Amino acid sequence: MKVTIIGGGAIGGTVGAHMVRAGHDVTLCDADIDHVAAINANGLQIEGPVAEFVVRIRAVTPDQLSDEVIDKAIIAVKGHHVRSAAEMLRRRLSPDGYVLSVQNGLPSHELIDIIDRDRAIFSFVNFGADVMGPGRILQGNVGTFRVGELDPGPITPRVQEMADALPYAEATDNVLGYLWGKEAYSMMLRAGATSDLSIAETLEHPKYRPVMLAAAREALGQAPVKVESFDGFVPDDLEGSLDRLAKFNRGSAKSHSGVYRDLAIRKRKTEIDEMLRDLHGPIVSKIGDIIHDIEQGRRVCSVDNLDELADFVAALDAAK
Repeated sequence: MKVTIIGGGAIGGTVGAHMVRAGHDVTLCDADIDHVAAINANGLQIEGPVAEFVVRIRAVTPDQLSDEVIDKAIIAVKGHHVRSAAEMLRRRLSPDGYVLSVQNGLPSHELIDIIDRDRAIFSFVNFGADVMGPGRILQGNVGTFRVGELDPGPITPRVQEMADALPYAEATDNVLGYLWGKEAYSMMLRAGATSDLSIAETLEHPKYRPVMLAAAREALGQAPVKVESFDGFVPDDLEGSLDRLAKFNRGSAKSHSGVYRDLAIRKRKTEIDEMLRDLHGPIVSKIGDIIHDIEQGRRVCSVDNLDELADFVAALDAAK
């Protein structure tokens, strides 16, 4: 397969590296000049307990991306960069070409509007990875990876084609169900990211379990489809899910969520506004307010924030 990946960071870089290793022809496009330069000079290095390897992979910055026609593309950027990524592809994508989203969150309205709904397919990604430095990515574990059409129906040839080319991926006829499951799980991760505790610690801590359960339930209550299970998350058994997800994360070299790394380490904007666009409710809003405060320097990642969330959830329960 010949594919262009827009976004060569944690997920896009990991996917691209494995695809090259499997014999596919991949171009990585990333806005980080140092990352691109390091990849071109020394290759892309995948580190961690899953595998240690280096691949030679073509890497370019957006201004260096060729104007040649693209038949298959993957978008792996943060939600607030979707518009620019989609615009890059709109004039380059062939009439029969398609784009796969490997992003966090629910399907991007901007991607659908710009690329067109019938030229976009979507995926649920739950393996953990972090950019450790220019040209270096830590893959922390192996998790569920599903590819599917947005609309329900039989698995299409293009979905099966892409699933066959991607690492760990399987085709599904309910990708939206997986994405809504990820939204519920991500609500827990976003709550936990306001502290400096690891993912496993926030899921296991008795004081914060009510926060995790309430946050997940608020998301699940808005799901319009049957929600799927994955990696220990079972929508009908959230109590048990906390223990299973904690175990899953304790087995990963990636200890903290991407949201936490954006807030505490990389000091950059998170995807919280995209979450607030897709989800509603008092807990969603409260988590969003705290994350905005951290982004804007009014708070830091601390257990004090989780304590505040625990008190907030307790007050909501008492008012029922």
